[in-house]
Amino acid sequence: MVKQYKTNKGKPIDMEAMRTANEKTLAAGNMSVNAKGDIVQGGKVIKTAKERVQSRYQGTKQVANTSLKKPFTQQDGKTAPVDKPEPTPIPDAEITTETIRSRDDGSTYSEIMTPEGDIEIKEISAPKEKSKKKSKKTASKKKKPTV
Repeated sequence: MVKQYKTNKGKPIDMEAMRTANEKTLAAGNMSVNAKGDIVQGGKVIKTAKERVQSRYQGTKQVANTSLKKPFTQQDGKTAPVDKPEPTPIPDAEITTETIRSRDDGSTYSEIMTPEGDIEIKEISAPKEKSKKKSKKTASKKKKPTV
């Protein structure tokens, strides 16, 4: 089940066949490797890609699964297995958060975040009404069209 690629002109290309046909071809660049990743000098494979990877990881240590907490010790000095405490469910009231905010128009509202992540908005006060001043209307002068 090989994925078929198409060119801009619509011709199908089998990329897997192209890779296997050119795996011994010298790759472009200054690394002197072939398409598979083998180190090549003078047309001969000096070191395969698999050998390069194995030599890289051969001297490294594996990470151990350790804990930062000291194990519980009994009175006789021997360590005993530490039982993990069962998680206690947190009541919904502790998870819910409420934030009071104000808008530009002066109204205030409360944002309540529920345990599911929903946000509910409750209006606390209406916007403050601005006093309306009577504006003086000035008569506009009509411009006479110039001929």
